Amino acid sequence: MKTARQLSIFLLLISALSAYYASYQMIIDPTGNSLGLPFYLLNGTLLNSYSVVGWILLVSVAVFSSITLITIIVRCRFYSFLIILQGVIIFIFVFMQMFLVGETFIIQYVSLIFGAGLIGLGILQNQRKMAVDIEKKVLREQKSHHHKHRKHH
Repeated sequence: MKTARQLSIFLLLISALSAYYASYQMIIDPTGNSLGLPFYLLNGTLLNSYSVVGWILLVSVAVFSSITLITIIVRCRFYSFLIILQGVIIFIFVFMQMFLVGETFIIQYVSLIFGAGLIGLGILQNQRKMAVDIEKKVLREQKSHHHKHRKHH
């Protein structure tokens, strides 16, 4: 499971760093020029600048990926669920972009691969955690049962 955890950390780190960079650029330059985003992409959407997209990206991907990274490092019991959730959030964010903009770009497909990878890795780690928990429970019950039926001398 160490490999799955390390891969999760890698994908979350890349996602967080790229989202921090992109969201910062969108917030300080709402025209999108600093990222090479054409302003016409916002035509027909509810948005009149990239600033709102930057804030959404900052909170939903950059900050949430960072929180998830911390839960993995300190080994919180629920970190696998957060990995899955971050993958789903990335999927939703990218699909909303594709739907609203009506055009697709290579970075969106890369992001979808990262999201799918996170979902898969989170599920893998969650299944492993469930198996370990069941194994521990069975061992506890066996010990408890053994102690109840020992003969007293």
